[in-house]
Amino acid sequence: MSDTLSARLVEIESMLERSRRRFEEGQRLVEDAHAAIAEVQQALIGSPVTLSAEENEEAASRLLASLKASGQTLPETLCGGRLSVDPVQRLIRIDGHPIGITEMEYRVLELLAFARNNVVTRSMLLKHLYRRADDQPQPKIIDVFISKLRKKLRSASSGAEFIETIPQRGWILRDLESASAA
Repeated sequence: MSDTLSARLVEIESMLERSRRRFEEGQRLVEDAHAAIAEVQQALIGSPVTLSAEENEEAASRLLASLKASGQTLPETLCGGRLSVDPVQRLIRIDGHPIGITEMEYRVLELLAFARNNVVTRSMLLKHLYRRADDQPQPKIIDVFISKLRKKLRSASSGAEFIETIPQRGWILRDLESASAA
């Protein structure tokens, strides 16, 4: 009787081990599929649309690095139409005229321009602006930068709105064509 129970226990442990390996293999397949989907999405639209909690932490850095790397060289301007963001000279122009903004406002607009027509979250902006671990800004500082930037862009463009707030998600820098079509 005990030999039968021992044999049965070994059989059950073997079944559990096979199930665990299949489960781990399935998890790896799902992770690989998510990575492949993210790569395709990155190639098609240039930035991730949905971000997991883990990705939010590194999204801004990865977004900039991948966009810069994918083109080999940075484009002359990151936006077309009325607004241009020159990443080499670090200048913002509206209708060809430079406008004065602070370094932090430039960096906010830079990330929005790299991801234009896609949502940029508060955590992405915080990560982009404050890369050092000892920087611990209040998250609401992003609202201040966005507000000041909007005012400057609106003033220089006779009232045009380039930055759209997406409630509960973040902000989008719209292309002029997209804004007029909406």
